[in-house]
Amino acid sequence: MRVLHDGIPADFWHLRQVDELKVGDLTIGPETRVVTYVSRGLESMRGFDIFMQVAKRICDANPDVVVLVIGADKVAYGGDLKYIKERSFKAHVLKQDTYDLERIRFLGRVNPNVLVHVLSRSDLHLYLTVPFVLSWSFLDAMTCGCTMLASDAAPVAEVIRHGQNGLLCDFFDVDGFTETALEVLKDPAAYRQLLGQAAQETIEERYSMNAVFPQMIEIYEAVLNGKQR
Repeated sequence: MRVLHDGIPADFWHLRQVDELKVGDLTIGPETRVVTYVSRGLESMRGFDIFMQVAKRICDANPDVVVLVIGADKVAYGGDLKYIKERSFKAHVLKQDTYDLERIRFLGRVNPNVLVHVLSRSDLHLYLTVPFVLSWSFLDAMTCGCTMLASDAAPVAEVIRHGQNGLLCDFFDVDGFTETALEVLKDPAAYRQLLGQAAQETIEERYSMNAVFPQMIEIYEAVLNGKQR
């Protein structure tokens, strides 16, 4: 048995030049630091509650940061709604503390053309997950050259090498995530040049369509020629 990724279309998911980002009624200039979080749904399996604690601390410590949250207000994976009274896990989390929703912006679902520009403008991308299927958005963000700060879970560690092409923290380590995030935001350009560029190269070498398709063709040809059963 051989395992191959489907392939990331790097001709679309790649770093774009974004000097001023406009999303809905929000315009973000070049001096503002941008932290991003993307998930199909806002749920505990993707660490949304942990992320919001980190986002609050980042905003409290740095007035020049805006946090963009992309994802539907639903639970896509897991049974969160069985254990809360609120209509959604997002509503449940927002009741736990006071958040500056002028600076932590919920964009809902966005189309790929918007997402690729948001990721290109991101100074730091946070990704949290329990040991579960790795999100497409995680690899898309890497392809766009994001500085990745992610939970140290098995599927993430298959792709990210701490300090080489991204940064890892324990899933529940709110202090660790916050301290690392604030350090990156002191000089995001330097981290993007080092870790973001390495993240792009990881996708190009291992997960891009250019890397994966020749391996797929090799498998098909081997089967056709009776060399693999």
